[in-house]
Amino acid sequence: MNNPSDEMYDEISGAYAFFNDQLFGGQLPGCLFTLQRKSHTFGYYSPSRFLRRNGNGKSDELALNPAYFAHRRIEQTLSTLVHEQVHQWQAYFGKPSRSGYHNAEWANKMEAVGLMPSNTGEPGGARHG
Repeated sequence: MNNPSDEMYDEISGAYAFFNDQLFGGQLPGCLFTLQRKSHTFGYYSPSRFLRRNGNGKSDELALNPAYFAHRRIEQTLSTLVHEQVHQWQAYFGKPSRSGYHNAEWANKMEAVGLMPSNTGEPGGARHG
């Protein structure tokens, strides 16, 4: 019998690696994945959230909310993962806006990786950033 934790984190890690390679040219440095049941949010990104155990630097956090996994299509959950990867890309290669906000650079990168930065997630919605 597979360990459910290993299975879940292997799937998230595999999806992150796939999108990092396909959409970000392998630029993203990796991160620590967490599952957080933060209300009214599908996920979030926090730069330099955790001190590495060996003391050599910090690790970013990319959190997903498992409360939504059963109620959203897998494509929607994966789009949340990529949304947070865009925040990570911006933290390393761009100029992030203040916490909780999306700027034009973020919105442009979202479109570049194939996601619509709008209030509906679809063309025609109010554009974020």
